[in-house]
Amino acid sequence: MDIKLLIKDGKELTKDELDVINLWREKEFNSKSVIEPKLNDDNWNKKYFLLFEGINKLVAFARLHEVKLEFLGEEYSILGLATLISTERRKGYGKRLVLEMKRYIELSGKAGIGFCNKKLTEFYKDCGFGIIVDGTSRFLYKDNNNLVKDPWGGGDVIYVEGKDGLITKILENPGVDVISHRKHW
Repeated sequence: MDIKLLIKDGKELTKDELDVINLWREKEFNSKSVIEPKLNDDNWNKKYFLLFEGINKLVAFARLHEVKLEFLGEEYSILGLATLISTERRKGYGKRLVLEMKRYIELSGKAGIGFCNKKLTEFYKDCGFGIIVDGTSRFLYKDNNNLVKDPWGGGDVIYVEGKDGLITKILENPGVDVISHRKHW
């Protein structure tokens, strides 16, 4: 079977692609929000990774977006991994998509960070990601001047180290929280 990867900005997504993405986000995450990229909208320039089987059967997808973090008084720009979904299990689609995203992140030179349910940790580890066990509790969202803790509790953090050494610094300072200017993505 012919498998094809496309990387698109949100503004380039077709209605059919958005329909599949939104349907599966609701199925997998019970998400009620709908992705509808519009000019000046957060999704307009986000990178969407789409894996197709055949001509147009979308079998896996995910997105990457820029996230600003603060750690030890310094600001960092990282790539946040989000909404990694395979519409068919046990066919290798998810792994292929994740490996392509990992390669993209490595070529960017930025750190890549995502949050995952513990039942998926081994999958990401097998794909070559680093893991911060129970790491989601260390990532706080800065909403105005309030710091909001991880709403899901107890998940792991997956990562790819970037040229800035942020991940190494996080690992070397286990008692220090990471501040995000974006809710857990």
